[in-house]
Formats: sequence, C-alpha cells, structure tokens
Amino acid sequence: MRRTVDISFIIFVLLGLTACYEDKGNYDYTELNEISVVSPAAGTYFAIDRYDTLHIEPQLAFTQDVMDDGQLEFLWEMYLDDWANTEAKAIVLGRERNLNAMISRPESTTDYALVLTVTDKLTGAAYRTKYRVSIQPSVLSGLMVLQDDQGRCRLDYLASTYAEPSFVENRHIKDVYAANNDGASLLGTPRGVSYSLVEKSSYEPQVKNLYLWTDRQVARIKTTDFSLEHIDNDLFMVAPQKIDVTNIDRSARYSYCTIMLNDGQAHALNQQATMSFGYQFSRQLKPNSSLEGNIRFAPFVYEPDLFDSQTGYTAILYDQIGQRFVKVASSRDVEPMLIAFNQQDEDNITSLFDVNHIGMNMVWMGRNYGSIACAVFTDGVKRYLYRMRFNITSTTTDSSSGEEIINPMVYRQAYGKDDFSAATEGDQARCFECGRFAANTFMYASSRNIYTYDFNAHRAILLNDPFPEGEEITSIRIYNVEYYTANLQSVSGTLLYVATWNGTEGKVYEFPINRTTLRFNNRDDAAGNLKAPYNVFGGFGKVVDMCVKPQAKSDTAF
Repeated sequence: MRRTVDISFIIFVLLGLTACYEDKGNYDYTELNEISVVSPAAGTYFAIDRYDTLHIEPQLAFTQDVMDDGQLEFLWEMYLDDWANTEAKAIVLGRERNLNAMISRPESTTDYALVLTVTDKLTGAAYRTKYRVSIQPSVLSGLMVLQDDQGRCRLDYLASTYAEPSFVENRHIKDVYAANNDGASLLGTPRGVSYSLVEKSSYEPQVKNLYLWTDRQVARIKTTDFSLEHIDNDLFMVAPQKIDVTNIDRSARYSYCTIMLNDGQAHALNQQATMSFGYQFSRQLKPNSSLEGNIRFAPFVYEPDLFDSQTGYTAILYDQIGQRFVKVASSRDVEPMLIAFNQQDEDNITSLFDVNHIGMNMVWMGRNYGSIACAVFTDGVKRYLYRMRFNITSTTTDSSSGEEIINPMVYRQAYGKDDFSAATEGDQARCFECGRFAANTFMYASSRNIYTYDFNAHRAILLNDPFPEGEEITSIRIYNVEYYTANLQSVSGTLLYVATWNGTEGKVYEFPINRTTLRFNNRDDAAGNLKAPYNVFGGFGKVVDMCVKPQAKSDTAF
C-alpha cells in the first residue's frame, strides 16, 4: 500500500510541473499547396484493348497558386490490383504529365491499378490518384507478318474484320516481338514464321506457339503476347553445331509431330511419344538402312491429314542431294527414323515418275485439296509441276478374304505431272500457295502477277489488276485455317494476302477469293470490281513470310 501511494505522489508532482511550464518555442507553420486530380476523377474505369494506346490528360487543381509542370514530377505506374498476388510488380508507363502509352500487359479477369503520382519538387510532397484499367484481348486470329525492316527482323500482327469476325475494326500491331521482349530482335536475315498447335502431348492440345527464325537464330514465342519462351540451343535436346533454320512445320491437323529443318537436316518434336522431352526437338533424325548416301533437305515439309498410325509416317521431306522423297517414320517412335518409300510400280514410273528418284531440285512443295501434294522441280533448264498421293493408308482390307493387306496405292504414289515452264510466267514464279478447298488448281505469283493453274486444262489464269508502279510481290498467303476454330469456318480459304515492296515501303493486300476456284471474288465492291481488295495495309518493311494464326477468344477452340 505504501508503494502505491509513493508512485501516485510522484505522478502528481510531475503533472504539476508540466502545467506550470511556459512554452516559448517559435513555430512557423506553412500551409502546403496541395495538389489533386479533378479530371479524370480518382476511381475512373478505363477499358482498353491490349496493345492499344492509353491516352490520359489529367486536369490538376491546387489549394493555393497554380504550379506549372516544371515545378512538378509525374509518375504513371500500373500493376495487377490483386491482393492475393503478393508478387505483383508495378511497371512505369510514363514520366510526363500526359500519359500516352501502349499497353502490352496481358489481359486478365482482375483489373489493373493505374496510379498517377504528382510530386512537388520544392516540398517533396507527393499526391497519388488511382484508376482502374481492364485490359481486353486484342490478339485473336489473324496474320503474322515477318519483315526485313532495314536489316532488322520485325514481326507484326495483322487482323481485319474479315479475318477475325469478332473484331469491329482492323488491327495492325507493329513489332510485337520487340515490344514484348525488351526491344530485342532476332539477329540475322529474317526467313520464316509458323504456327504450331500441340507442343507437349496429345493430352494437352491447348498449347499454342509461334516459331520465328532467321539465318542465325530461332525462337519459340507465345501466340497471345508474343513473349519469348525458348531460343536457339534451348530448343534442342542436343545443341546443333550450327543454327541455320529453313523451316518449322506442323501443318496438318492430326499429326502430333513438328518438324524443324536446320542446316539441311531434320529434327522432330514428337509431342505424342516424347512428353518427357517437353518443348525440345530431338536429335538429328537418322536414315535407316533403306536410304543410302548423304542427305540434305529442301526447306519444305508435307504432313498428311490422316493419323500417322494410318499412314505409317508422320511427314515427307525432299532430299536435294539424292533428289528423292523421304518419309519420317511414325511420331510414336521416340527417335523416329528417316525411311525410303516402297519401290514403285514400273508402269506408274513410266507414265509419270518415281518418288524414289525424281532427279531434279525442288523449288517448292505444298498440300492441296484432298491432301494431294504439289511440288515444283527444276532440271536447271525447265520447271515441272508434280502431284503425289501421299495421304493414303498403309494397309487396307482385301475385298475377297477380308484380311488386312498392304494398300496397293503405296506402290503408285505419283499422281500427275505438268510442264510448268509452259505456264504463263511459270519460270518466273517466286511464290506458291495451295487452297485447302480448291481441287484441281493452285496459285502462284511472279514479281507482278498472280495466277491460278488449272490442272485439268493445263493452263494459267491471270487473277489481278496491275499493282501500283514499282511494287513487286514478295509473299502470298491464303487464309487457310488448318485447325478448328468455330468462328473461322466460313472464313477459312476465302482470303488471299499479297505482300508487295516498292523499295521503301511494304504493303499487304487483302483480297477476297472463292475458296473452291481461287478466283478473286469482291462482290461488296461498290464499282462492281471483283478484283478489288478488301483492304490495303501499309507501313511494313520488306515482307519475307506470313502465316495464319487461328485463336478463339477462350484460346481453347481449335
């Protein structure tokens, strides 16, 4: 009890001393010139398509005198506004008062926070205003356009309202690879771009990727944001001595194999059999005992529409040294081999040709309606157009015994041949394309003209009106959607893209075509000109290659 009284007395004395103390301090309070954003107000919601430009001009208010921008610092930052995401990092969009930034952040069901911080340089006082931003997908189906832009490898995304019916306006997003990879570009001369569907296994068919390559580098990138996934040696189980890619192809709908041609040799990514290998391509594919001599492949790949379990092979290549077709064995083999074709029937060889010995160099190869293979060859003097029936089952049922037997058609795979030099500008043809709905015809282009070739009539038909003076054709692509995407089925095969170059600017023309005849078909043109393009897109470099990129809104339909 005594202790309690003593403590109470001490506290009483201290309080008394405090009450008697006279504060003689000199305090000079200065009111801050506070800053606020009055427009757009805090909490304003912005909805923007990915890769579009977000433009905001904030209107400021001050509690005292108006301050000019030179007295202030501005900082625009964006981050995913998800309390559960502890790793969400802010990115800086700008340091000027007015925001004018291309938004490349991935679309998300969660809104992004956009924060403007205005700092008074004199006092250091900072004032923050927060907005909400919803980023919508702007990259769906469309065309990937690879260019040589003044010696730099550049990739653009292009989609018209015809190519992607869900769009209400055309979209041309430039330099998408550099924009999403810290400004980097692949080194070397641009060569090709291609789309691949299955990249892991037949049980995970939703994975979609793009391949991009030059004469020095090769990369696999995402189809949604074009960010880099793997590059150069990372794509191989065993690093090659040289990276010199000429083609990467997974063109068929049912084959579970992607073929890469590098330095004249073949590599396979066998998604169905080699799930443990992930994204990596196998070692160089080796020939079995049926093939003799050195092999170096032309930069073209044929893949059948039938399953490889039906055909007995997964792809067909052309050996330029042996001047022969070669099969890649079933993708169910962990290390598929290169194998020769069956010996062909003598009468088929005599009347047409021998797939085991063409005896010429390949200029081009593609896959036509009914999976008929088309190829152009040259003997150094003339060109020839050959057709092959590669999309056949390896076995069939005997009609008499009911037993399974070897399909007689495997001995008769030559289908037709034409003197292509006799076709108009056949010797000058530089670009070729097949329509997946067009029987008995295919398309080719010289420097200025586009033709269809009629296999029945053995003649070429000029399609286009003259292009502007000085423009030359550098690439053509039919909008063939090889994979099932629901909203594109009526569009597939009905558009032709033609890239031109005039020495300073590249253009891409979008022509409507009849998908069964490949004739120009612009019935919407006000002047009644069936040959008029739907659109002409400018602002490109020299276009080297184009590929179709099908993608549904959910990224699951295919």
